[in-house]
Formats: sequence, structure tokens, C-alpha cells
Amino acid sequence: MDPTLKLFVSPEFNSDKYVRELSQNCIGGPELVRLRNKVQTLSEDTSGQLKKNVYQNYIQFIETAKEISHLESEMYQLSHLLSEQRSLLTSLSNTTILGEEAPVSVELVVNKESNKKQVEENTRRDKLTTIMENVEGCGNLVDVPTRMLMHEGDLLELDPIENNPIKRVHGYLFNDGLMLAAWNSNRRGPIRYKFEAMYDLGSLAVVNVRDLGSIKYAFKLLAFPDTRLFQSTSTSSKKEWLEKFDQVKKARLNQDSGKRESIVEKSPSRTISIDSPNLNPFDEMEEDVILHPHWLVESPEELDVFIAQRHFEDALSTLHKANEYFSKYVPPNGQVDHTFTEIKNKIQQRQLTLTEVLMKELEVSPDKSLQGGLRAARRAVRLLNQLERSTQACTLFLKLCSSMMRTQCKRVKREGSATVYIQHLSSVVFTNMCHMTEEFLRAFPNSPSCSSAFIVWASKELNIFTTHFIKQVFITQTSLSTFTECVVLARSQCERLCGYGIDFCYQLDGAFRTPLTKAIREARDKVTDAVKLRSMEDNWIPTNLKSKSGLARCLQEYIKMDLILENYVTGDCWLQLTQNTLSFSKLFLTLLDDCLKLQTAELLYTIDETLFEVLDAQVKHIAQSLRNEKQNEQRHFMIKNADFVLTVLVGLAQRKYNNAVGFDSTSLARVVKENTALLHGVTPTNRQIPKYSSNEYL
Repeated sequence: MDPTLKLFVSPEFNSDKYVRELSQNCIGGPELVRLRNKVQTLSEDTSGQLKKNVYQNYIQFIETAKEISHLESEMYQLSHLLSEQRSLLTSLSNTTILGEEAPVSVELVVNKESNKKQVEENTRRDKLTTIMENVEGCGNLVDVPTRMLMHEGDLLELDPIENNPIKRVHGYLFNDGLMLAAWNSNRRGPIRYKFEAMYDLGSLAVVNVRDLGSIKYAFKLLAFPDTRLFQSTSTSSKKEWLEKFDQVKKARLNQDSGKRESIVEKSPSRTISIDSPNLNPFDEMEEDVILHPHWLVESPEELDVFIAQRHFEDALSTLHKANEYFSKYVPPNGQVDHTFTEIKNKIQQRQLTLTEVLMKELEVSPDKSLQGGLRAARRAVRLLNQLERSTQACTLFLKLCSSMMRTQCKRVKREGSATVYIQHLSSVVFTNMCHMTEEFLRAFPNSPSCSSAFIVWASKELNIFTTHFIKQVFITQTSLSTFTECVVLARSQCERLCGYGIDFCYQLDGAFRTPLTKAIREARDKVTDAVKLRSMEDNWIPTNLKSKSGLARCLQEYIKMDLILENYVTGDCWLQLTQNTLSFSKLFLTLLDDCLKLQTAELLYTIDETLFEVLDAQVKHIAQSLRNEKQNEQRHFMIKNADFVLTVLVGLAQRKYNNAVGFDSTSLARVVKENTALLHGVTPTNRQIPKYSSNEYL
């Protein structure tokens, strides 16, 4: 055997330890791949050997199964013979031979009564023996001496929810319970059925089912914790089953009440004095029987019926009533009350069953419809809270909310622009979160632990939304304006949660911080490149708008951006600004507006850096043009454009920045401060620099 395989099959093998040693001893990926291939080869060889062993022993398996089948049949025949022998021995033991004469009249009466009882007993035993012969696995029917067959018949079991046929069964109703046997498909000898279940009559309830659609002649059996639906062959058959159940139930109740009365009659009176001559204090007194209210004794069965019929409120009120009785009950004389303990255990079991049923109402499964939404969950949540299961109810409620959120988000399709998609998606997400917050506050009004769980859940859902948002929006070749519009839409929707006392705007901004920083810097680089490209084509001539209407449209366009250009109009259609200056003003103000819409305390540094570099690029272009001696005739015109950029444009930008942030931008003020000399036509090349007479300062 391979040493590696021996290591794997050894009882001391530890997979974690083995993998840890491999990772420490193996050098490089190729050696690990080689070991993995070796283990895979061993796995395939082992699987092949197992298949060969199965094929070799297949015939032996079949022969063994046949032998077992024959042996089982012989065992059933032997069981039948033993039952007959036991019946014969019982009848022989009851038969006597009188050796002396007795009074004929008395003997005849006694013999008649004994013969009648013997015939009834034999008939009862014969019926039970016949059932044992027909049903596989019910050899203990004769063990109860008072058990009698009351009714039997074929039934069709249906699914209690879908009402679909499941299987055929045969029912046997005894005076102490109901036995169900399924049809045996592999019949051997006289066996027709196979034992399935035996329900005690005390824990069994029968409910009539109305004929509706394909469901006819049906009734329900409520046996804790099962609910089973059966269909009879006809109306008369169903009526007979229900009547027999009713008779057996009444007979059982009468028998129990008779036993209870006989016990009470036998128990000594509590009012008898110890001085009574008829009472010997040294005689052993029978234990007093403690009687409980009838509603408490019947409450386990009533709870089964309520749970099966989905009358959860009635079940809860019964539980509260029983628990209140348990809390106030004190056993007399400090004696142990076994009846009280038994009833209490049954009530507690029913309470657990009710809790499980209510929790299943909130469970999320693939085949469960979410059409009812959170309104359908109100009832289950409220009842679980009353059962002091708020933690479980909260967990299931939040899982239901998550499932509904996924379903709603999947319905939003990516059609059209990213802005339209984000508008629909954010509206769906935050509208559902607001609705779920309302339902949560309604369901758990005063529960700090549940409130904490809800905050954690909402944070996770927001993380899922932001992750999907970043994947869909922050992609290449998308403009900063599109980013800005989508982020503003998401922020405005997130602010709706603030009305419920939940502020997740900080988390949203934190999730967008890194991609927004990258997007702003990419926009800065694009604008800077555009400024440099346009500066190469700038001829420093006034802008000709060709007509008065064109001039009016241009002025109106810049008025919308809060730029007043009327002071720069000359003639009918001329502006004393270059086309480059006008284009830069529009581009800079658009960038400024987008940045201010995105501004947060964490992004201010990036925004200031972006505004500075973009504005500085344009100012450097003007300074370089002023240094060009070939354009001396246009210096006055250049200075006028520089004055527009550094005074008018930067002044407007400072006002917008101050209105949005609350203070002036230091980066814009820095650009103006460093280039104030341009307003007077002074550049670094034509400044008057003092000369020194000696080189001691060099």
C-alpha cells in the first residue's frame, strides 16, 4: 500500500495538521501541485477499487437479500403458529373437568355466563390475531387485555397543505387508540399491510373537513405534533368513521370519570376527626386525590386543535391561563402531585410546538411566497413576542426583510443610463428600508437588543447597496457629472432614514470616499489636459458671436452660471474675452459645482487640490503668453482676460465655495495671491530684479 494512503487511513490522521505541515515543508507552487495530483490519483484508484469490490459481491448481495426475504416469511409463519398455540393453551387452561356433582341450576347459570365471556374473549382475540396476520410489525396488539376492535376501513391520505394524494392506508379503530397501516407493495403470504403508527386515544382529535373542490369525504386527525388529512370512499363511510370516533371518545371519557369517582369514594374524608372510633390512626391511609379544573385537564387537547386550525390567539390565551394557574397552584400538605406535573409537561410541549409553528411562519424558503410582505408577518411576530421569544422573532424578521430586499432589487433592470438605473435602485432600496423600519418599530417598540440587531442589519444592507453601486457607476469613461448626479441621488434617498432616527449618511460617504477621490483626480487630469491643449490653439483675439441673437444666447448661458459678461461686450456681437477663456470658465464652474455637490470633510483636501491645479494651469498659460514678445500688441487684451479669470471668475468661485462649505477656499486665494502681478502685466521674466555689485551673495 502506498505510504501516503496508509497515512490517510490511519486513525490518528489529522487533516489540518497534515495541510499545515505541507505548507511549511513544500517549497513553491509546483511541489504543492504535484502532491495534489498524487492525492487525486489515490482518490481515483480507491474509488475504482471500491467499484470493483461492489461488482464482485453484487451477486452475493442479491442471494443474501433473497435468503433474508425467505427467512422473514418463515418468521411470520412461525409467529402465526405461536399465536394459534397460545390461543389453544389459553382455552385449555380455562377448561375444567368436575370430579364431583354440583347443583345443576347454579352450574348451568355460571357455565352460561362463563361461556359467554369466553366466546367474547375468543372473538376479541381472533379479531386481533387476524389483524396481526394481515399487518406486518404489530405483534403486541394482544398484550392489552381490554383492547377491542371498533371499526376499520380503507382511507386515502392527502397532503394537508397541497391536498395532493400521498398513499393508501388502512385504519383500525380500537377502544384505546387508532392504528394506521400502509399498503404493502411487496406482499408475502397473508400480509397485506405494514404497520405505520399507533395513536393513543387521549392525544387524538378528529376534525370534520367540508367538501370543497376535489376534497370530498375528508376529515383531519390531530395527533400531537402531527396533522394528517384522510379521505374516505363515500359520504356514508366518512359518517361512520366520525360516529365511531365519537362513540369511542365518549366511552373513554365515561370510563375515566368512573375511575375518578371510584377513587374519590374510596379516599377517606378530610373532615373525619382523628378521635373517631372508626378510624385507626395506625391504619395505612390512602393518598388523597387532588382534582384539577376540567379546562386544565382538557387544555393539551384543546391546544392541539387550536394549533392545527391555526387559531394561534386562542392557543396563546389558553397557555397564559394555564401558566397563571401553575404559578398560583400550591399542592396541599406538601405532597407530590403527579397529575399536575404531567399536565404541566404537556402544556410546555404544546408551547414549544406553538413556538415552532410561529417561527416557521417567518422562515424564508424557496417555495414560500413573499406576496403578503411584512404585513403577513405581523401576527407571528406579535405572538412570538408574547411568548417571550423576541430574539428569535427579530432574527427571523430581519431574514425575511433581507429576502424581500433581494427580490425587490432583482426586479430593477439595468436599462438606459446609469443615472436612471441608480435613481430606480436607490428609490427601491431606501423605500423598502423605510417601510421595514416602520414595521420593526411597530413589532419591537421597546427592545434595545432587537434595535441593535436592526442597526447591524441595516448597515449590512447598506454595504451591499454601496458595493453594487460602485460596481455599476464607478467605471471608466464615466464623467464626473454622472458620478455626482448618482451620488446625490443616493444621499437624498439615504437621508429619508434620518426621519426614523437612523443616520447612515456617514457610512454612505465613507463607502464612496475612495472611488470619489479617484474620480475627482481623474477629472482634474482631464480638465488640465484640456486646458493645455486649448492653450496651444489660443490666438488671443476677441470672440465674435456673429449676431446679436448669438450674443444674447451666450450672455444668457453664462448668466445661468452666475457670470455677468455685459461689461465685456463691444460692438454688436463681440466679447473682449477669448474663446479659450470662455470655454475654461464654463469648464471650471462645472467642475466646481460637481465638486461642491460631492464635498464632505474628508474630500475637501482633494477638492481644493483639484481647483488649484486646474486654475493654476490656465493662469500659467496667460503668464506664458505675456512673456511671449511676439504678442506684445495683445498684452492689454491678455491682461483683461487675466483680470477676468483672477477677479470675476475666482470671485464667483469663492462665493459658491463659501455658500457650500462655510468659508473661503485657501487654494483659490493662493492662486490669486501668487499671480496678482499679472494684472499689471508683470511676469517672472520682466520683473525688475536688483543687481549686486559683488559676488559675495552668490
